[in-house]
Amino acid sequence: MLTRVTRSLLCLSLGIFTIVGCSKKSSDTLSGQSSLNSEHAPLRMAISPYQEIALLVNEKPLGLEKKYNVNLELITMPWEEHLPAIASAGQTVDVGFASLSDYLSKAERINTGQDDPVMYLFPSWTFHGGGFISFNDKVPQLDAKNVKDSETIKRFLKFKFGAQKFSPYHMLLWKLANRVGTKLSAVNIVDTTLNEGLLATENGSLDMAGAGLTQRTEAVKRHGRVVLTMDTVGLMDPSGFICKKSVYLKRKKEIDALIHIWFDCTNYVLSDIDHHSDYTLDYLKKNSSTHYTLTEFKAALAQEYVPKSIAEAKNKVGTGNSEYSLASAAKQINEYLVETGGLKAPAKIPEIIDPQ
Repeated sequence: MLTRVTRSLLCLSLGIFTIVGCSKKSSDTLSGQSSLNSEHAPLRMAISPYQEIALLVNEKPLGLEKKYNVNLELITMPWEEHLPAIASAGQTVDVGFASLSDYLSKAERINTGQDDPVMYLFPSWTFHGGGFISFNDKVPQLDAKNVKDSETIKRFLKFKFGAQKFSPYHMLLWKLANRVGTKLSAVNIVDTTLNEGLLATENGSLDMAGAGLTQRTEAVKRHGRVVLTMDTVGLMDPSGFICKKSVYLKRKKEIDALIHIWFDCTNYVLSDIDHHSDYTLDYLKKNSSTHYTLTEFKAALAQEYVPKSIAEAKNKVGTGNSEYSLASAAKQINEYLVETGGLKAPAKIPEIIDPQ
């Protein structure tokens, strides 16, 4: 999944968190999987070495470019660079991913005065597993049993946090503070990135830090604890495809095909994770800071909702009354952003396309 819930999962640059191969084309890491020849330039799709995005690397082994008559070029880059790369005039990539929280918090700024705005096209997955990790035994764990207990929440909020402003983790604290009538300004929050927050929490300069799945995995390996998750307080962050309006209008058929390919890949892997994860795990091993075992890969995917078809994504994410409703998530994100000064007025909820 706000900011990967954003989802602000960063290209990790310190110690073991350095992601090998950022800015490399995935074709460089998946030998023998070259793009099909086409009279058109390839559609350049940004990907990052995270467990859900990496499902897309199955498109070449499954022969999906030929099936949908599209020429794709998968380009690996840090997650946080997807939106800037799409918004810039540099034409690094044509299509990428963004979390809804990141998109809503930045869309006004990047699209103001633009006749070629960045569009949030279609939901791809919903992240709900981000949260806070701690190495401090005095920090209480908030779970379904005590998350409504005012005194426990107040005690939780007295500790020192690391959380990037306008991220899902900052929003988590905002929601908890509102629940017990505490001003967010009264909570001791250090504005820090995910990887820096994890290191600071491990060395004791912070009591807790916001963590995506990568940081959660590493913290547990280092004998830390997950003390709060997004789903415990009902937060979620739907990520989706983004591109410039001009690109979508010019290459609609190819982008529609890309979205079909994405869901063919998710269905292939998720229908039999034990036997259909080899290509994804190989890509992650070569490009990710976290070298997932199959068990860890399955556990990571369990922290998010990944639809296996376009119809499922429409019904579960795209409609107003669904469990993972884009509209419900946007409403909560807008409330947070306006109250904390991220936006002057609520951002417009994206109208998703209908891939043909």
